[in-house]
Parts: sequence; structure tokens; C-alpha cells
Amino acid sequence: MKIIVLGASGLIGSALVQALSPKHEIVRAGRNGDVRVDYTNGQSVKKMFEQVGGFDALAVAVGEDSIFKGYEDLTVEDFEYGFHRKFLAQIGLVRTGTSYARDNASFTLSSGFLSDYPNYASAATGPINAAVDAFGRTVGPLLPRGIRLNVVSPGPVSPAPAVSPEQARRGVVTAEQAAAGYVDSIEGTMNGEVLRIWGGLENKPRP
Repeated sequence: MKIIVLGASGLIGSALVQALSPKHEIVRAGRNGDVRVDYTNGQSVKKMFEQVGGFDALAVAVGEDSIFKGYEDLTVEDFEYGFHRKFLAQIGLVRTGTSYARDNASFTLSSGFLSDYPNYASAATGPINAAVDAFGRTVGPLLPRGIRLNVVSPGPVSPAPAVSPEQARRGVVTAEQAAAGYVDSIEGTMNGEVLRIWGGLENKPRP
């Protein structure tokens, strides 16, 4: 398969490229890589798809897409930052990319752990993660030509497995564990699913 990986140079993106490379053709997209793109800019995204042509999967593993501050310190602009970068930008990738995707292709977006387990600095992040999850569940079944859409929700990423009770409580995972969720979405048949890649004691969503 020809697979576009956005954020291929990041922690999760690098692990994902390593996991997929032996069997697939990887197109690294982002500020650096095979194709340069500003994924928050619609014209830049369209240019990327035109350059890549038909593809079989797209996975979004970008970072630095939301603001972490205490609730009292947040501004409306801080909420807008995450809304545009993490929510609208990922929607845009699906909406524009559907026209270029081959039959039975897939999109895998990213949300995160903080929608279910908030902390003091997650007020501008958790709600956006939840919105991405809802988008995947709602829109996946509506896409044409057998195209699939899933969301990976990783826990906090650490270079090594959780070794302390605190790390376990926080659901820490390695980049390789997180990347495995994207591989499952790409190589599997699931559609409209949220894959929670959470380690330790908090491996289930809150009731």
C-alpha cells in the first residue's frame, strides 16, 4: 500500500514508519520529508494530495496541536488554536483526501487520553480529543467506495514502558505501542472505531 504519514519525524510517527516500512510504500509528509505540507492550510493540503496522487492510507501523527495551561489562564484564542489544528485540520484532510483516496483506502486520525482522564492543564485539549473521536465514529460509516475512517487515542508517550505506579496510573505507553494502533487501523478492516492505546491501570474509558 501507499501510505501517507503526517508527522513522520515525531515520536509516534517515527515508530509508525518503522513498523510499516517493511511491507508498504511510505510517503513522509510534514514540515520535512518526502512531501512538505502545512496540514492546517487547505491549499497546502490539496497540493500535497495532488503531488502524491492515489493513496491507500493516511495516518495523522502530528504533535504541538493544542495548548496546555491551567483553566484560569486560558484564552479564547488558546481554545481556537487546538480547534483549528487538531479538529478542523484533521477534518480537512479527510474531506479533501477522499477525492484522491483509492477504493477501500483508510484514514487514521489522532485524538488522545485527556478526553477521558483530564488534568489541570487539559481543558483546551480534552474537548478537542472528544470531538475528533466523535467525528471518526460518525463519519466513518458515511464515506464512499469502501473508504474507512478510524481514530487512535494514545496515552502519554514515553521512550520506555511504564515502570512506576504513577506512570502506570497515567496510562503511559511507548511510541511503538501507540504506533501499533495505527497499524491495526491501516491494515485491518475496522471502520468508525476509536482505538484506545492506554497502558497501566487506566486502560478503560470512564463510565
